[in-house]
Amino acid sequence: MAGILNDILLKSSQMKPSLWDILSTILLAASLAMGVWFFRVFNDPYSSINPFPPPTQIERPFIPSITPSLITLPEVWTEVPEINEKETLSTISEDEARAVEITNTPVLVVTEEPQQSATPSSKRKPSGILLPTKNPFEPTDDPLDDNKILKITAPIGVFNNVWQNIQSIPSFSWSTTRSVQEIDHFLLYFGSKQNGKLATKTGKMNQMFKAVPSGIYYFRVLAVSQNGTMIGSPSSFLFKYDDTPPSKPTSFMTTSTGDTDYPYFTWGESKDAHSGMIGGMAGYAIYQGPTARCMKPVAITTANHWTPVAPIAAGATEYFCVRAMDAIGNESDWVGPVAYTYEK
Repeated sequence: MAGILNDILLKSSQMKPSLWDILSTILLAASLAMGVWFFRVFNDPYSSINPFPPPTQIERPFIPSITPSLITLPEVWTEVPEINEKETLSTISEDEARAVEITNTPVLVVTEEPQQSATPSSKRKPSGILLPTKNPFEPTDDPLDDNKILKITAPIGVFNNVWQNIQSIPSFSWSTTRSVQEIDHFLLYFGSKQNGKLATKTGKMNQMFKAVPSGIYYFRVLAVSQNGTMIGSPSSFLFKYDDTPPSKPTSFMTTSTGDTDYPYFTWGESKDAHSGMIGGMAGYAIYQGPTARCMKPVAITTANHWTPVAPIAAGATEYFCVRAMDAIGNESDWVGPVAYTYEK
């Protein structure tokens, strides 16, 4: 019996873990924990367990780009005179008559008058005619001109020959198709004269002017070479600014006498000296409501008369106001209110 106990005690002493076994276990556990930590930090660098997170990136605002609309030909119709088949065929030969196809289909014919030049040139010059577009407020570029080596740009929302009311401070920059080493300086003009003198001298390729009132202004720039000669012809930009509201509508009234739930209102047309009262956002805003105060408009019309869309309840009194808007959205003061009671 004593021998069996000695064997058990001997085996127990042999199974007791040594110091190296304990250190190995701790090392394996630490390696596993380190691996899990690296995996978490690799997948989520901004995790709270990462003592050295990367710097937070600054969110940059999205600035939409201006995409000019394509120029489309206007819907025009050119009348073709009627052809008398008998008279026409009687004046030509039989062979020519077989080749003639008579049609009454309208045809658009565009012809360009040839220009005489003292020096013959194989390169055809542009006519300088801008094709009309359906929208008169679309941006338009200058006609192609080989002599214009400078391309003018303006801030976002400001286009050549287009009315706007967001930028009263004219600011321009320009680029060149020539080497800047050829250019010594630039001559500028900005003002209300179409052919104003290029008197301002600068060596920069950008220029800002003082704020201007509503109106049309001309900006022109010309490059001058090192020897003082002009390079090409001046490039131009037509700056149109309008923050002046149109005149208020006049004689706002109703011709209805209370016997109808659809009263008819009329007023005198407004005037606008700049962007105008035609096209764009031009028109009249109408307020209708139970409050005797002109508030948010409920309808917009381009005519100088209006009838409510919804009927007025019997015995109810409603108030009406009108104000004008020019082509780029400048608004006049309200006119009204005019009260109307439907007496059924």
